[in-house]
Amino acid sequence: MAILSSRSYDRNMLGVVLGQVVNVINNGSVGGPTGVTGPAGPTGSSTGATGNTGPAGATGPTGPNSGATGPQGPQGAQGAAGATGATGATGQGNTGPAGPAGVTGPTPGVTGATGPTGLGVVGPTGAAGFTGATGPTGPTGTVLTAFVAPTADPHVLHAVWSNAGVLTVSAG
Repeated sequence: MAILSSRSYDRNMLGVVLGQVVNVINNGSVGGPTGVTGPAGPTGSSTGATGNTGPAGATGPTGPNSGATGPQGPQGAQGAAGATGATGATGQGNTGPAGPAGVTGPTPGVTGATGPTGLGVVGPTGAAGFTGATGPTGPTGTVLTAFVAPTADPHVLHAVWSNAGVLTVSAG
């Protein structure tokens, strides 16, 4: 019986080929005595020596450089905005002179209006920080492939299945 030999079996043929192997082993047709070794063949003729390598050829002239300049490429995307820097120190200003004392009003008197709030100068925005380095790439995973025979008869002609740990060929 000829058994199909391949390095990459079709998944649908794997059970059929494995069934053929089990049948050959179960029939006891594997083995037998080894035949006598045949005589050695005649020795081939020897090959002559390789000749010397010839001298290198001269370098040719440089070609003209007359190509047109290509168009300018598109503008790159705008980068992300940097973080806002720390607020600067409050400015120092001189306090104005005290105003003259007001006239005393009648008793009970009316309270005067509140004076304006002073204005401080805000400092400049700080420089943006540097972007951190990219972290290392993680390890590549491992893929394992294994064939496990089904534990019930698949009812497919010549398909192999495990009957209580014994490989069995299905009758269909």
